[in-house]
Amino acid sequence: MMSVDVSGPINLQGKTAIVTGGARGIGASIARTLAREGANVVVSDILPLQKTISEVEEYGVKALGVTCDVSKPEQVNQLVNDAIRAFHQIDILVAGAAIVKRTPFLELSLEEWNRSLEVNTTGMFLTVQAVYRHMAARKSGKIVCIGSISGMIGGIIAGADYVTSKGGVHSLIKAVAKEAAPKGIYVNAIAPGPVKSAMTEGIPYDPEMIPLRRIGEPEDIAEAALFLASQASNYITGTVLHVNGGVYLG
Repeated sequence: MMSVDVSGPINLQGKTAIVTGGARGIGASIARTLAREGANVVVSDILPLQKTISEVEEYGVKALGVTCDVSKPEQVNQLVNDAIRAFHQIDILVAGAAIVKRTPFLELSLEEWNRSLEVNTTGMFLTVQAVYRHMAARKSGKIVCIGSISGMIGGIIAGADYVTSKGGVHSLIKAVAKEAAPKGIYVNAIAPGPVKSAMTEGIPYDPEMIPLRRIGEPEDIAEAALFLASQASNYITGTVLHVNGGVYLG
């Protein structure tokens, strides 16, 4: 019978986290926030990582940067192996690597459709599976996947490929959470609403459409990720946490 871990105060001292999509925006903010609470962080992206690594190390913890295209199984496996080699364990995964397209449906090519699902959904599956395998052996772990409000309401501005890919993430975490719970592994998702980031630059979001009357900041998502990645959420699994200023009340 697995031990009962009742929820408690946030403390990530001695923990190791992997953050994919960590070069900028929401991912970089999550990496910094986990580091602030004491976690060593493995930051992954296809973009340059040095800025995030430097920001993480400012908190007095260790950081490792690993270039990884999450749609490539061999690169995902290498990411996990590098993390274990450097820190001997993986306690937290925040899987946020994604791409976004805004092509109108009738103009959407099969190539664009496949690439969105390849990165956003298959990439999430590959990353979660690789980390889950390690966590299952240790009977412990927190997995947080970044979904989207688009996957709940059919999109705001994003295309059908992105909407479908993120809806798949929300379904994936529920399936994995049921299997993982008896092994001491928690699996949840965050569905951000409109957030200021490089991915949303140039999108004319109107704060008036949001009940809280502001566009989200990366920190809004990062603090939610910290909650789900920590022992403060030890009775929550299989949940999509909506962080959207009240746009979707689910």
